[in-house]
Amino acid sequence: MKYKLRCIAIDDYNHDLKQVEEVVKFHPGLIMIRTYHDPVKALASIKKTDDIDIIFLDIEMPGIDGISLGAQLRNKTKYLVFITAFEQYALRSFAAGPENYLLKPISKVAFMECIAKICDKPTFTSVPRDQMDDNLFLPAKNGRLLRISREEIILFEPLTGTNYTKVYTIREKFEVLVTLVAIEGYLRDDSRFMRISRSGLINLNQIDHVASGKVFMNTQEKKQMSIGSDYAAIFNNYLSERIFGRPG
Repeated sequence: MKYKLRCIAIDDYNHDLKQVEEVVKFHPGLIMIRTYHDPVKALASIKKTDDIDIIFLDIEMPGIDGISLGAQLRNKTKYLVFITAFEQYALRSFAAGPENYLLKPISKVAFMECIAKICDKPTFTSVPRDQMDDNLFLPAKNGRLLRISREEIILFEPLTGTNYTKVYTIREKFEVLVTLVAIEGYLRDDSRFMRISRSGLINLNQIDHVASGKVFMNTQEKKQMSIGSDYAAIFNNYLSERIFGRPG
């Protein structure tokens, strides 16, 4: 390893955060540059220009679910590692595209194996928009694969109690046999899309307006999407960077 990998850790428990700092310090190829107790502050503070190699991220945190936060931070770090005391989160966490996950309390052996796997992987790079294939092929009923242009998608909405997701486009709406979590994971590199609630993944370019805690989309009926409490900080951070002047 020619240089030390720059690390950030996010965990609301001080004891657990200290443990991450200790194992990072133990590894000769890593350096911890910042730690955060508050996931909301971490989201607002971490930038692409920080040149982060690894983010170690707790899953159960107040304000923002760690998996949702990881999905938003994924394009700001080369590698993402979840740390959790609950093994059942492991499968669900992979929707955010991490390299690995570690169970608490962290053993040095498991940590060293995790870093070894990371060092064997190619560096994560987000695909530039002009090089991104705009087509999605999603499985529908009767074994068909529907081709959908990303730019024409307005929003995705899960159908409760099923593995189907409703897709709203500028031309029509239909159902596909794929979960919202899987779609979110696949689109994580595309900054046009953002999860704003457990029941809504939207195309930010298709927002008509925002009012009273709701997002109104460019469907014919101007469909209203509530902003979930676990996602409000992420969406409000997006808005705050784009608001021109002060309303009213």
